[in-house]
Amino acid sequence: MSREPGPRSRAGALRASPGLVLGLFGVSWSAVLIRLATVETPVAVLWRILFSLVLVLPLALREASRRALGSLPARAWGALALSGGCLAAHLLLWFAAVGKTSVASATVLVAVTPVFVALLSAVWLREPATTREWGGIGLAVIGSAIVGWRDIGAGPGALRGDLLALLAAVAAALYFVLGRRLRRRLGLWSYVAPVYVVAALISLAAARASGSPLTGFRPAAWGWLAAMAAGPMLLGHTSFNWALEHVRAYVVSLVMLLEPVTATLLAVLVLGPGERPPPVAAAGAVAILGGVAVVLRSRTRSRSTEART
Repeated sequence: MSREPGPRSRAGALRASPGLVLGLFGVSWSAVLIRLATVETPVAVLWRILFSLVLVLPLALREASRRALGSLPARAWGALALSGGCLAAHLLLWFAAVGKTSVASATVLVAVTPVFVALLSAVWLREPATTREWGGIGLAVIGSAIVGWRDIGAGPGALRGDLLALLAAVAAALYFVLGRRLRRRLGLWSYVAPVYVVAALISLAAARASGSPLTGFRPAAWGWLAAMAAGPMLLGHTSFNWALEHVRAYVVSLVMLLEPVTATLLAVLVLGPGERPPPVAAAGAVAILGGVAVVLRSRTRSRSTEART
């Protein structure tokens, strides 16, 4: 039997609203800022993480955070390192995708992350997908095929960008599954700081391997790199994490599904009308986001049922 939302849940939603709006605004600038910075992918990822660390480390070095990290077993430290590797892989793949395909295609394809979370949970965490979830996964796959088919006409570079965006979604799914376990033992900043450090080291290695200069950019590029940390990473993700204290993760995830819409609007306004998706791509995007919404809703219902039994 379903229940109507009570006063407490409505009050939580009202309190979370500013965080949800700020979070969506922050993450929606990510693809646009990547384009504006015009810096090589691994270098841009490195500086985005380093600028974020400057603000995160003071919070993580508080006494409580040091105690939490000091009591972790070696296995948990290994999981933290793996989580940082997944974050670095996600950002490196995502930045590269935005450079090769349209903002609309890149953002909508990386939005299938919850679908990969469901698949990984079925295999790794022994949480089998329901019939409804498989239906949502199928719908998202069909939408991805439509977007990819449309991008074939844009050349092989666009199709490679689509593939990179899907791989970025896989890396993000691994990052979230690992984070779900680690956050049970660690606070937000205790978890984020070591993960960012590992991601920065991997990004530094990738930047060195690419032979790209790490400095010497024009002043505007430094500003865009700093904005990547302040907007998408800190304002965006921190606001969403704050909102999780007041509303269910399902609500936050659904709000995040609006990112492809708002990111595409910003891209058209800032980068030009060439970023406007054609009707076929828009239809594929609707199928993808609809499938992801079905998966999210189904997983929320199944967890609620488990909690009541």
